[in-house]
Amino acid sequence: MNYDNFEASFTKENKKLKTVLAITILISVSAVVMQFFSKRYYLYRGSSIFEERPLAEEVCRLAFTGLASGSPNPHVVRSELIKLAEKESFSIPIDKIFQVKSLEIGACKIVLKSEGKLTAFKIKLDASDSHPFYYKLIQLDEIPVKEEI
Repeated sequence: MNYDNFEASFTKENKKLKTVLAITILISVSAVVMQFFSKRYYLYRGSSIFEERPLAEEVCRLAFTGLASGSPNPHVVRSELIKLAEKESFSIPIDKIFQVKSLEIGACKIVLKSEGKLTAFKIKLDASDSHPFYYKLIQLDEIPVKEEI
């Protein structure tokens, strides 16, 4: 085998590899640039994740069920309310909770069935970083119904 022929074939193969490498790099760079400058459009279908505050709803549910059962959790209910509930013996039998909905910042509504009747309560929450679960129940109001259901 001749060294000149070997060198010529070797350089020809190197040139082919260099062009393939250059084309691959060019395509990769253009794909990254196109990805970087592309515009993305998202459709919003009104999912509850954007409208509701899941933590506030869960604290409302936990606080209300604790108060209704007679064993309120001090991590989600203010101590003043716990003392008041012990004095006044606040107890509601809960058949089924139908809805827990966040109304506005610091308030939620709970709709439930108790002793065969449909009742609703508005719950006010205190938001603070010092609370273990950020919210604590501070006020509980029954929503009056004008006529019996």
